[in-house]
Amino acid sequence: MDIDILFSEIREELERARAKFPGDGVTMLALMEEVGELAKASFEEPRANVRKEAVQVAVMAMRVVLDGDSSLSEWRQQKGLDPLVQ
Repeated sequence: MDIDILFSEIREELERARAKFPGDGVTMLALMEEVGELAKASFEEPRANVRKEAVQVAVMAMRVVLDGDSSLSEWRQQKGLDPLVQ
């Protein structure tokens, strides 16, 4: 697979996900959910579905980097850490 095609697909899915689920709340939790779905698909589903789940994991990891996760701000502050939200 051409990496440019993959990046294009990830970008499209990122835009779709941001439109459907705007904001920065619980992105880390959503990432963990997607990782679980990828693991499950790896054992039980066709390769095309595994690929789809892997793209969704990539998108949610990008959202953690780009959007942060405001649901963790208080906990991180108590630990003396900077917020994930810019």
